[in-house]
Amino acid sequence: MQVCGITKCSDPRNSCFKNEQCLVDASTYQPVRRLINSNSRIAMIKETVLSRSLRLMFSGGVAVGFGLLAQPVLAQQATTDTTIQRVEITGSSIKRIAKEGALPVQVLNQDEIKKSGATSASDLIQMLPSMQGFVPSSSSVNGGGGGATTAALHSLPSKYTLVLLDGQRMAPTAVGSGQGGGYAVNIESIPLEAVERVEILTDGASALYGSDAIAGVVNFILKKNNTKGEAFATYNQPKKSGGRSSSMGITKGWGDLDTDKFNVLFSYSHDEQQRLTALQRDFSAKGAFFKFSSGGKDYFFDQRTGNTEPANLTFNVRPIGSTVDTHGVAINPYLAANGNCGSALAGAAGSQCRFNYAATVENIPGNRRDSGLLKGTLQLNEDTKLWGELVLSSFAMTAQFAPSAQPMGVNSTTRFPGLYAKYVQPYLDANGLENPTQKATLGYRSVLVGGRTDEFVTDARHFAAGIDGAAAGWNYTASLILSSSKIKDNAAGGYTDFTQLSNLVATGAYDPVMGTGAGLLKNALLNGVNFSTTDSKLNTIHAGAQHDLMELGGGTSIISLGGDYSKTHYQTAYSPLILSQSGFSTQPASDDYPVGGNYGQVPFDASRNNWGAYTEILLPVTKTLETTISGRYDSYGKTHSNYIFATVPDANGIQQQLASGDLGNTSKAGTYKISARWTPVDTVLVRAAYGTGFKAPNINDIAGANTFGGSTSGSYACPFPGSTGCLVGNAQYDLLSGPNGASGSAGLQPEKSKQWTFGGRIEPAKGLSLGLDLWNVQIRNQVLSAGTPEQVGFANPQQYKYLFTNPYPDPAGYTTIAYLLAPINGGVANYRGVDWDFTYRAKSSIGDLRAAWNGTYMIKQNYTTEAGGTVNSDLGTFGPDNAVVFRVQTNLSLSLTNGKMTNTVTAHYKSGYHDQAYPVGTSIYAANPDGTKGSSVAFDGLWTPSYTTFDWQGKYDFGKFSLTGGVKNIFDRNPPLTLQNAGGGNQLGYDGRYADPIGRSFYLTGNVKF
Repeated sequence: MQVCGITKCSDPRNSCFKNEQCLVDASTYQPVRRLINSNSRIAMIKETVLSRSLRLMFSGGVAVGFGLLAQPVLAQQATTDTTIQRVEITGSSIKRIAKEGALPVQVLNQDEIKKSGATSASDLIQMLPSMQGFVPSSSSVNGGGGGATTAALHSLPSKYTLVLLDGQRMAPTAVGSGQGGGYAVNIESIPLEAVERVEILTDGASALYGSDAIAGVVNFILKKNNTKGEAFATYNQPKKSGGRSSSMGITKGWGDLDTDKFNVLFSYSHDEQQRLTALQRDFSAKGAFFKFSSGGKDYFFDQRTGNTEPANLTFNVRPIGSTVDTHGVAINPYLAANGNCGSALAGAAGSQCRFNYAATVENIPGNRRDSGLLKGTLQLNEDTKLWGELVLSSFAMTAQFAPSAQPMGVNSTTRFPGLYAKYVQPYLDANGLENPTQKATLGYRSVLVGGRTDEFVTDARHFAAGIDGAAAGWNYTASLILSSSKIKDNAAGGYTDFTQLSNLVATGAYDPVMGTGAGLLKNALLNGVNFSTTDSKLNTIHAGAQHDLMELGGGTSIISLGGDYSKTHYQTAYSPLILSQSGFSTQPASDDYPVGGNYGQVPFDASRNNWGAYTEILLPVTKTLETTISGRYDSYGKTHSNYIFATVPDANGIQQQLASGDLGNTSKAGTYKISARWTPVDTVLVRAAYGTGFKAPNINDIAGANTFGGSTSGSYACPFPGSTGCLVGNAQYDLLSGPNGASGSAGLQPEKSKQWTFGGRIEPAKGLSLGLDLWNVQIRNQVLSAGTPEQVGFANPQQYKYLFTNPYPDPAGYTTIAYLLAPINGGVANYRGVDWDFTYRAKSSIGDLRAAWNGTYMIKQNYTTEAGGTVNSDLGTFGPDNAVVFRVQTNLSLSLTNGKMTNTVTAHYKSGYHDQAYPVGTSIYAANPDGTKGSSVAFDGLWTPSYTTFDWQGKYDFGKFSLTGGVKNIFDRNPPLTLQNAGGGNQLGYDGRYADPIGRSFYLTGNVKF
């Protein structure tokens, strides 16, 4: 191998250009040139054996994650005895010498990871400017997060971003319909301490990886061939109460592949995050009821609910003996008797009480994680190596939200007849009224036993083993991946047993209307009961090979061939309490259920097999132009479900289980990608790519049953006034959720995409590097797992009448209206934007200066909720799918290194947007001149201002020991005010998806090497 400057390489076929250096693989004489300037130092990534992990193509060689500039990824000191070998690059199946390429990529190495101050993969990934639309931990507070966090590129939902661990797929977890639905990897299961670097391809990669990679790829590369030891400990303390965190870990390796022919690596880490409640921060402590100003006028935001304790009663009435239509009334006997609602969290609204649920939730749920890596590599001979790795992780998130809200049916004979006789009948008699149905609804909430708390425990296991080698002129690789994840949802507080509650009411020991005897409910708590257990398994076999083809003007062309076969199995088993009253044959004989729980479910057990084959050809056309052509064919079978039910109830009103079988459609598609890189002069690189993508509908969009899905996020006036299912005033109605298991044209169709990128990098001056990439993604037949959003349906009930069930018998025994959220192919979605990373470094009299500015500017984001339907957008506004797409997200950092001391200041910026609007009769009320709440008004929405925070970090390197201290959110800036009440968790006053509620915090990290 030779490294030459402005001279010829030892191979007479190749020579270096001006200001270039030529790297030649001694065995293949395959040259690679990279863009450098006159004072750059070229270097190579040392690879003593063929890497088995897929690597991302380095975008300009700049680590851009947090605006913290690293040296170009290839710019390390080279030595003449370094062996340069080809490595495989994420976004390409061809092994080559790592270099700057045709695909835009962000790279976070160990230094950037540590400088970020992140203690988990979620913290690290979700602070990147290119990330929008992910699931944060705050969404697990009754927002459908289910204890998981995800990655999402360029505002596309998480299901379009493929997350890999060492280039391998991981077992997925179901994502709530409010977060885009489908499946994604729970990145909380990835042990950050074991990660060597993170590489992020911000361009579609379906032509290599198949389904799921439409937005791009996030590849966590694990440490390897490490013989040293390293340990660390971190403590983070906010200025205000709540939210502190800590982590510690150790990594140690034994054996060097070069000399010992083996390596064993072990890594372990432990992390803890203390919860942060809404009451611990002023901006969220006001909950769902507060005064605000906009446009010079004062208003009240009132999202309090009618489920409270002491409870409300609602029922329909008419004058005695009359035949006119009934009308609804609402009463609160406790309010009538005492003049108040019995709690500081509840207030009067006419003749009933409304509860401020949002003041009782958590802004950040507490969590703890233990994770480890065991990795072994054996070099059999010069060309062949065996490897295996096992990643284990146990992650527990405890999320608390409001006390159990449970409307319950009341009547004069069978359901709480004592309450009807004690409170409803006297009201009727006193006012000369009658209730023809003799039914009422109890607007109940078990306030005095505390908030509902779920402990989500995720145990993940990822095992992979394989062989890499060379034979007969081919380089080959083969691997087996067995990845699994088990998620348990355990009751940890606030949920009570309905049967026990009912018995207490029947005996008179507990009166939910007056709130007396509520202390006795503590014995009815279901703490420790396992509500559900979900098992996700993904088993994959992969094989690939590559071979040199012919000599072209720029070097040797290479072909790569490969294929994979996968089986996905997803299963959820429920407690009998959760299966209760579903209306399906899987419901238990008992009608007992958890008060405030998501009961009425059916078991889920579905699987699907798929296979794919791909090829890729690298064509170095000239010494300045390189092109790559790749193609892939995927075949997804139908979804096999073990729980299929009749669509029509039997004579007893039960939908019977049918034989297991296949549902939905098969999905087959070919995809391709063409990319090129051109270096017309030594300081300019131009790159471009065009490709197609494909995504099969997720199995949870196909299998399952239409089941009770809780209540709407918002409170609405009755969509069909005067109908049987109407509730009094603005109320929360029922939601149904279910799949689309039909086949043919009535079933879900695969999503197709087209994407392109155009950009490059220039180095116009010493130390200055400017990278810019324009990208575009268009998705056709986009699957909307949540169907038509509830806000759209309730605003246009006649248009979407087919999605309403009116009347609907709620499992709790009262009559209401239900709205169905079912997946549909929603038409077309478009995304376009610009990613940039500008970096500068220079030496000065006070030390080494570094500056970096990187970000994403969104040009277009729109979608339709049905084929040919209205074009909607979330860009710079709160959209109909309850999400916001920020026009600009950017990080800017300045760093100074003087000797062993490094100081870095980083700014994080999000642009402003137009917040959620409200029609009249919903949640916005004018303020009267005397400061009291007036009548309901229409409100166009706040302008939520831009949000900027600053961080500082200082690090002193003592040698084998380093000490790092930092301050996050130096100026202690609160999140901006928003009035959104849907799309994330139950937090109000700010949007937990887009802002960190912790405020200023201080952290200290010690790191020792041995």
